[in-house]
Amino acid sequence: MSGNRMATGLNGKEKSNESFSNLTRPQLFSLYDEDITKSADSEDYERIRSRGSRASVSRPNSTGSAYEPKPSKLGQMLRFLSSILVLSLAGIGYNELSKNLHDNHKLHPELASRPLLLGVQLSKFFTGNMLPDWAAYAVEGILFGSCIPLIDHIFSIETRPTSWVSVLKTVNAMLGVTFGIRKVQWSSSLQAAIAWGLLNIILWLLFDGTVSMFVSCSGLGLLTCVACYGDVTDKSQLLYFVDFYFLGLLLFSKLGRYLFSNHK
Repeated sequence: MSGNRMATGLNGKEKSNESFSNLTRPQLFSLYDEDITKSADSEDYERIRSRGSRASVSRPNSTGSAYEPKPSKLGQMLRFLSSILVLSLAGIGYNELSKNLHDNHKLHPELASRPLLLGVQLSKFFTGNMLPDWAAYAVEGILFGSCIPLIDHIFSIETRPTSWVSVLKTVNAMLGVTFGIRKVQWSSSLQAAIAWGLLNIILWLLFDGTVSMFVSCSGLGLLTCVACYGDVTDKSQLLYFVDFYFLGLLLFSKLGRYLFSNHK
């Protein structure tokens, strides 16, 4: 008697499950046999999924086990010296670029290099005229390239990782602006200087966007205006000083962040 009740209960449960399955299945799905609808692809998928779940459970935690060996002292020293060499060459090249920056109006050749020449004179004063000009320009490149990374380190400023591609883009922007200033027939030097200043803001937002970079680049540009104010004959030349050294420090800072970030 009890066995019949249990069988009746099981049959009712199976019928209810079958009714629910028929309601939830698509209409065409019920036309096929269960063995047909359960294809080999679905079995393979279930097998792979079960293996993946087991692997995820048994996979050890890699955060604590992964160990990256620190570079040796010799390797760190060689990378540091190579970074200094790159910044030195960049400083020499930056001076040559400044000598060839001019337009068809008030910006004459070698005007933009006046602040760099002032740095050379200071270097010779402190070294007793023992430092050659090219070495002084190299020192300026090292100072420009290490300024922003040093500020980031002192104030613990979080920055985006700098890639070699972004450094090349900044160099390309610097050369492109210099070429545009020389070749485009501007109506006036003031027009070119204002256009360059607006472009610098766009480049800063595109390549960096940090407040420390903007303040440092603007501060250097204003400092060059004060240092070489006696050589200025037109207000557009003041803007050229700000524009050229704003973009120059942006370039050196990107290069310095890339080089010195590899030593951490």
